[in-house]
Amino acid sequence: PRSGVHPLMSGLVQQADFLVLPNVSPLHCATLTLATWTPVLVKLFKQPSPQQFVKSVTAAAFTSFFLGYHVHEKAILVVLVPYALLVFSGAESAKDFFFLSFLGTYSLFPLLFEAQEFLVKIVILLMVHCLMYITIRRMYPKLKLNKFEKLYLYGLIGHFILAEVLLPIFVARLEFLPLLLYSAYCSVGIVYSYAKLLLSV
Repeated sequence: PRSGVHPLMSGLVQQADFLVLPNVSPLHCATLTLATWTPVLVKLFKQPSPQQFVKSVTAAAFTSFFLGYHVHEKAILVVLVPYALLVFSGAESAKDFFFLSFLGTYSLFPLLFEAQEFLVKIVILLMVHCLMYITIRRMYPKLKLNKFEKLYLYGLIGHFILAEVLLPIFVARLEFLPLLLYSAYCSVGIVYSYAKLLLSV
């Protein structure tokens, strides 16, 4: 950034002017968001139905999550709430919700950084999603994750060990590195979920 007391890595909400990267204004974000909403809303008006309405709301929330001017990682919850209603529309939507819910919850782990929260966040994540998977499998007995989704979720184990255990021990001075790994790894799965949802709308 060109100026400012705090670096961007501080986590403080702030504005900055960049020397190399282009500056992004609220108008840019609003324009991109509305442009991406347009085909979704057009299809909703052409083919109105309760299921299409929920899909459109979810897609709009997801788009706002990606293209908003200042979006906190907790905003993934705004996507998950309407997405949960799509569980009842079919096995594919239920599977996609489970995948995004697991990943979205995992992506919030950096917010629980105290030592006493280490086991709590793991237990809550596994307990909730084990119960969710059992419930969804009862609704849709043939439900299966595809190969990419399985490998990606299994990869979270290695990612967790690296980001939460190894890096804080061996590279403690690089405090931003575990957060960077969380953002990089989780973004792949979230972009995948967003693309699947848009293609299904």
